[in-house]
Amino acid sequence: MNEEIKAEAIEVFGRFPLAKEVFVTDDVQAFLKEDRAKLHGLDYIKVLRTDVMPLENVETQDEETKDKSKPGKKSADELIALVPTIETIAELEDLEKGEKRATVLAAITARKEELTTK
Repeated sequence: MNEEIKAEAIEVFGRFPLAKEVFVTDDVQAFLKEDRAKLHGLDYIKVLRTDVMPLENVETQDEETKDKSKPGKKSADELIALVPTIETIAELEDLEKGEKRATVLAAITARKEELTTK
């Protein structure tokens, strides 16, 4: 994996902390869904979060968040953008716990319906 692809994957994982994989095309376009990379029409590489971000870094980020007086809560827009990338009902239910914003809950409900009709 070349450095450009690795850098792009790290950037995507930074923006989407729950993403476990990203598909990066030869022209360094990143997609969270494999079919989007295929539609782009070029070869692509599947990059796992663990390939570019060691677990120690993830744990350190979690500890830093816990130490702050106010934990970093994601904005509604960030969560709504994340919801379509989630592939299991269990992950959606985890995201739904404690969530009170109607727009986020609506996005989660819509995604659950998509997953159950597949």
